[in-house]
Amino acid sequence: MVQGQLKQKENPNTPVLDAGLETKLLASQLVSEVRKSPGHYSFTLTDLGVIEFAKAMQMAAFEEHASKQDKEVNLFPNSDESFITKKEAMLGFGVSHTTLWKWQKSGYLVPVKVGKRVYYKRSDIENIIK
Repeated sequence: MVQGQLKQKENPNTPVLDAGLETKLLASQLVSEVRKSPGHYSFTLTDLGVIEFAKAMQMAAFEEHASKQDKEVNLFPNSDESFITKKEAMLGFGVSHTTLWKWQKSGYLVPVKVGKRVYYKRSDIENIIK
């Protein structure tokens, strides 16, 4: 992912795109065009740019949701592995119960069942997003 920053001009309400970031975005082929007007930037994303943007948004949604949760489910106290609930997976991916079921049947995302509860390994979720 390309990283850069917005710089502030004399007027703190008017952000300025770091020239290096614009060059990096164009060179990475994530963005095909950058248009500027006073106080406004418009980016045209390439196919790859849309995919990377979607992945970044999914990861941000998972991280935000995880930070709002006071606890992570740790089914195995002696392990570093953490788990998320089925509901969290549905919200994070923006999919339905049926989609998670299809992913389970195809082996794409394998749940961990504890009694009647269904959990997913956080590492499996992160691997899918990446």
